[in-house]
Amino acid sequence: MPKDTFLNLSAPKKEKMDMILLDTFYNQSISQVKVSHIVEQMEMSRGAFYKYFVDLEDAYAYVVKQQSVLIHQDILDYIAQYKNDFFHGIEQYLIFCSHLETDSAYWKGLLLLTRADYQRTMKRLNLDESSYMLKEWINLLRNNEFKIHETQEAISFLYFIMEVVMNSLTDFIINDWTPEELIMDYHYKIKWIIKGIK
Repeated sequence: MPKDTFLNLSAPKKEKMDMILLDTFYNQSISQVKVSHIVEQMEMSRGAFYKYFVDLEDAYAYVVKQQSVLIHQDILDYIAQYKNDFFHGIEQYLIFCSHLETDSAYWKGLLLLTRADYQRTMKRLNLDESSYMLKEWINLLRNNEFKIHETQEAISFLYFIMEVVMNSLTDFIINDWTPEELIMDYHYKIKWIIKGIK
């Protein structure tokens, strides 16, 4: 978790540092990154870096969590646009991702998450009954008449769906698929979910 000195930075300075961290980590493993490279990009001293983060691992965990929250919220927003057609909303999100420019910040965020340690990206947030995100999710499930009645089951299904989406995007990136191949593979997965395999 970044230190308070980082969290209390002005918005423009924090955004600049967020972009530097994303640009640094999205296409290389943490073992390849040096603090000296980051401080050079940030135009600050090595000591200043340690005023913001405990260590390199802390900075990496921060940027992974930040991108994970952003992308997962966007997935929910796409689903919400198609309130009564849950899986079509996800399909529209995948289509959006498949047409991104590869030098865009959003694409870099996807690459970071598809290459990041699984434990970091899928660690569950503590969602309680009053959480806006959880309420929004449960409403989406009700709108689609899904047979999920318990809160814990709804949370488990949320993470399952996020995993399906990220798995689809990982396959798209690793296999250098076309958007059509991505959607065809996604349709297989959704058929298995809705109709089963027997």
